Amino acid sequence: MAQLLQIKSRIKSVDSTLKITKAMKMIATARLAKARIRYNNVKPVYDRLENITRRLSNIEISSQNVLFQQNDVNKVLFVVFSTNRGFCGGYNIKLFNFLEEQKILFGNKEVFVLPIGEKAIDYYDKYDNVIHLSITDEIIWENDLFNQSRLLNNDLKNLFINKDFGEIYLVFNSFKTILAQEPKIKKLLPLITSDNKDKDELDYIYEPNRKVVLDRLFESYLILSLNMALIELETGEYGARMSAMDGANRNGEKLTKKLKIQFQRARQEAITRQIIEIIGGSGNLRRENDE
Repeated sequence: MAQLLQIKSRIKSVDSTLKITKAMKMIATARLAKARIRYNNVKPVYDRLENITRRLSNIEISSQNVLFQQNDVNKVLFVVFSTNRGFCGGYNIKLFNFLEEQKILFGNKEVFVLPIGEKAIDYYDKYDNVIHLSITDEIIWENDLFNQSRLLNNDLKNLFINKDFGEIYLVFNSFKTILAQEPKIKKLLPLITSDNKDKDELDYIYEPNRKVVLDRLFESYLILSLNMALIELETGEYGARMSAMDGANRNGEKLTKKLKIQFQRARQEAITRQIIEIIGGSGNLRRENDE
């Protein structure tokens, strides 16, 4: 009887957990749909802006803009984007392991990390060379990501212009599909110059003048690079959580089925044992009556 009660209690516990994981999957699915709409709207704009920026970032233009200037500061900053919540499988830890591998490629340069997202902040809490900005504590995925990207860009740009760091990189999970998110490292500053001398290069007309247009263009590119990283992070997070909860549901249902079989076997064994005891007891009574 004690074994039956124990198995029944486990079945009830698993069923209760399944209700939670199914609800979390439904929420992740709904949020993923909204996130993918934002991703599909912003991605073509970002790709086009990046293409234009690469076309225009030639050596002549870059020599006049501080965002292209290489400096001799031997410090590299990695801006690591993570989720605020868990229950999304290995989404975050895969990114952290990827960064550890990338650090080796920078040789003798001094590497610093700027964690964004509670999971990254907790993970790098005891690491050396970790910096924090006030804006990173205020980023909430459900809020205006573009405005938050603009504020974050201002802080990062100041760190670069003031020569606190020689290079700044973004580290995030690039969204491929719902089931695939690939860790990615992208150089933010300094901007990369292009020596594009192709014959099909477009001749742009600048209004009011080239300097004003290019300054705003490069500024918009930086902001949108951060915005795109946040959008890909958000989309990938919901995809990973939906996939993780789906796996948890399947495993929970398998465990429930297994426990129910164990319960039926234990119940049948208990009934069989009781029948044997009854038969044995009635046999003893007959022998006593015969005597």
